[in-house]
Amino acid sequence: MIFNDDEIAALKGDVQNIAAFFRLDTDPVIRLWLGFGNIVASANVLDPDGATYVGFGEIKDLPEFSQMINGAAERVDFTLSGVSGEVMQIAANNDADSIKGKRVSVGVGIFGADWQLLGAPHWLANYRADFLSIDQPPVTDPASPIVRTITLSCGTLLTSRRRPSFSYFSDQDQQARFPGDTFCNLAPRYATNFNKKWPKFPPP
Repeated sequence: MIFNDDEIAALKGDVQNIAAFFRLDTDPVIRLWLGFGNIVASANVLDPDGATYVGFGEIKDLPEFSQMINGAAERVDFTLSGVSGEVMQIAANNDADSIKGKRVSVGVGIFGADWQLLGAPHWLANYRADFLSIDQPPVTDPASPIVRTITLSCGTLLTSRRRPSFSYFSDQDQQARFPGDTFCNLAPRYATNFNKKWPKFPPP
């Protein structure tokens, strides 16, 4: 990890302004940072041409992460609070399945006293997205605000390596394995939970 002169000077000061950066490699790429407003980050290993990171407000329970030791694969959960109803709908329908297996990167950015980004984000850890869970607790008081949260569970390439993942002969799973293949596109037409009896032929 290489810091430029401005970042080193800021880190040597009495007060350090540091914020977390989050990147999910979907199409389009989701780029967030723990703060408010949009920030243009300079070129880095993940964004060779630079990119804009959207301030997402509060990221709750940003997990601790560490290097794999003695073969113990790590799993972490990222919880985002205060999300809109539109984002909740995306997480609740089939679009959420498109994140499975995508690269998740977490890093930090060094800011100056005026909260201007002094350099590109420094990426500290990489994971693979696994699944999304959503939560919207019921509100008994109509005047109370609705608080929505989304939790993204991530693992490493070695997480659950002892347990083979389940797979189905559905069009959705087949597209994930082989994009564009139409082998299973008629699978929903087949009846389920139906036992076909063996025919009884009359005696000769």
